[in-house]
Amino acid sequence: MPMPTKNISKHKYKLLAVSYTIWLTTVSLTPLDGFNLPSFSYADKIVHFFLYFFLTVFWLKAYPNLWNRKLAFIILVILWGVIIEFLQENFVPGRHGDIFDALANTTGGIVGLLFYHYVARSGA
Repeated sequence: MPMPTKNISKHKYKLLAVSYTIWLTTVSLTPLDGFNLPSFSYADKIVHFFLYFFLTVFWLKAYPNLWNRKLAFIILVILWGVIIEFLQENFVPGRHGDIFDALANTTGGIVGLLFYHYVARSGA
């Protein structure tokens, strides 16, 4: 008996969301010694935006019912970004928390939510 592809796809999104969250957290809380980051103006803000954009979309694709609790969900995404910045500032050598990074994280999360609503949710 073949497995329904919808369940497989749903499990892949769950695995992707959890794996991405673990990766993002690990990278965010790792000292940057030896990393060559892009050097153009606001490059780090663009990176923060897209990291949290994808974080939001992956979780919404993995758990579509989060859409029904979008306010609570987006508050969690925003808090995650703020907590990461706090931890970077206070506990990660060579890293500094930045309110503008937290703002870029927040913007990425909100745009990810809107993207999900207008594109991903519709199946386009």
